[in-house]
Amino acid sequence: MVHSIEISSELASINNVRVFLEKILNESILTEVNFNRVFLALSEVLNNSIVHGNRYNSSKKVFVKVFLEQRNLFFEVTDEGLGFSFNGIVDPTSINNLKNEKGRGIFIIRQLADEVEYSDEGRKVMIRFKID
Repeated sequence: MVHSIEISSELASINNVRVFLEKILNESILTEVNFNRVFLALSEVLNNSIVHGNRYNSSKKVFVKVFLEQRNLFFEVTDEGLGFSFNGIVDPTSINNLKNEKGRGIFIIRQLADEVEYSDEGRKVMIRFKID
């Protein structure tokens, strides 16, 4: 079953997604530790969509789809922005980039998720988590 939510391009809306997830993902699916790991990655994606994608434009929305397939939890997040070149993201752990704030969110997402895939010129991201 696919669950979905649409949020406005305001950072405060990220909490609406947390409440939404708590309702659909009970403890039998995710432990508290795993929920926090999943939500941290998802909140980074949402932050990127709101700030960089939709540029806080209140007339634009962020769309989140959640579905569980076997032992995998999938999130698909789509914004209405112009997109970005996801192949050109620099490594924020490189000595030359330690003071650069760009790319940290994507780095965190890649570290926490089991799979991250961008499409639609960067307007859509799919993240997958293996559920033990």
